[in-house]
Amino acid sequence: MKSWLWFTLLACVSCGTSTSTSTDTAADSLTGTDATADVPPVAMRGKRYCEVLLGTIGDTIHIDVYTTEALNECPQELWAKLDTAALKTEYAVDLVVLNGPRYWMLDSLSGSELQDTTVHTFGGIDMRKGGALELPPADLAAMSKPYTQHTIHRESHFTFSAGKTVYELTAPDGHVYDMQSYSVQKQPLTEAGLADLASKLALPTGWTFHTRILDADLVLQAPATTGAIVVQDDLGNTYSLSK
Repeated sequence: MKSWLWFTLLACVSCGTSTSTSTDTAADSLTGTDATADVPPVAMRGKRYCEVLLGTIGDTIHIDVYTTEALNECPQELWAKLDTAALKTEYAVDLVVLNGPRYWMLDSLSGSELQDTTVHTFGGIDMRKGGALELPPADLAAMSKPYTQHTIHRESHFTFSAGKTVYELTAPDGHVYDMQSYSVQKQPLTEAGLADLASKLALPTGWTFHTRILDADLVLQAPATTGAIVVQDDLGNTYSLSK
């Protein structure tokens, strides 16, 4: 499946989401509206997770997102055997996207919710419905471009702890984005190797990548009126605007 659909997540739906309508080529959904189960704050950094997206195409593209978050860390031997064609037939959907494995780079998460606590099993991997997305087809072209801002609706709080390393993109306009998760779908990245990530990225002119150690907690909370701003690099790693 083409990478444009990964931008419907930007790695965050498993934080807990509910039905959402994309806004300004929104690429992620983290609202908390109509959710049924609150997920308490937990230690996140380094945790592995995967998502299965089931989509139907009509006047809009509806995507249900199932996540391993808080259930398991997506066993590789089972994940590698998932068959998108078989899942498409089993669930009578128009598309199936496998998003992962991914690894969280924030330290804790609060204010997030699941849409449904019912456990569904995909090829032996337990998942729950983290949320659902409604996307206008016109948004798809913009979602396929890395280093492009996307606006999302999110009520969860991302905390990067004092004393920890953060991995940041700086845009030509001076805005800084902090990595919330990294992907191993395009390259076998590890947290230990992220300091050298700049050498692996095809950074556009004016963009830079750097690391720093936090002197104090960094808490990212999206403004209710404007939403959160996220970008993804060309390797599928996801960042949230911090300043």
